[in-house]
Amino acid sequence: MNTTLKNHILGSMTKAAMGAILLPLLVSAGQLQAQAAGAQKKYDSSKNVRIMRNENGSYTEFKRSSDERVIERRTYGDRSGGSGDRVLHMSIIYRKDIYGKLRSGIVYDGSGKKLYRVVYGYHKQTGALVAEDMFDARAKRTKTLTDEKTGLPYEKEYPVRYLRYRYDAQGRQLKPVVFCLPPGKRAEELFGKDGSTHSDPWSKNRGRTINPNARPTR
Repeated sequence: MNTTLKNHILGSMTKAAMGAILLPLLVSAGQLQAQAAGAQKKYDSSKNVRIMRNENGSYTEFKRSSDERVIERRTYGDRSGGSGDRVLHMSIIYRKDIYGKLRSGIVYDGSGKKLYRVVYGYHKQTGALVAEDMFDARAKRTKTLTDEKTGLPYEKEYPVRYLRYRYDAQGRQLKPVVFCLPPGKRAEELFGKDGSTHSDPWSKNRGRTINPNARPTR
């Protein structure tokens, strides 16, 4: 056989063989890239993160779980002393039931120390939020009551701060009535103008989210 023709045939066979080997690899790589892109889209957490700027210049970051039943709220502000860097001031972990209603919350300080437990209560008939009770997690505060049936005394834990929600004739929620039993900061100082520990940045009534690293334009 002519040497040139033989080399041409062998070269074609080699290219065909290499193509047969590389084709599955290229297909597999393409499938992996598609799967990776799909996984990234599926687990993209951008829709589960919100950042809100507060009136005092601090900002609050909200994160929620993929099933939307756990929300973490972390508030950052400038470090005392004017160094300019931001530090964690307070965090709260909220938990919802299967119906999307808030049931409990735990409040921590910037160092991660547990400060308060929050319990939410709802109207039996309407299901509307009517109560938000905050208990001291560092020391159990109780008062002595008398059982109406037995006449015997018993100890009952009482909240250090509680809110009672009201509604107008159209069912719209009004500003809650806030009670703080021990002396200390007002509810608005701790949790903003609404006084409640909880605010949902995914609610349609909330304001726009912000970029915490943004600076005012000149």
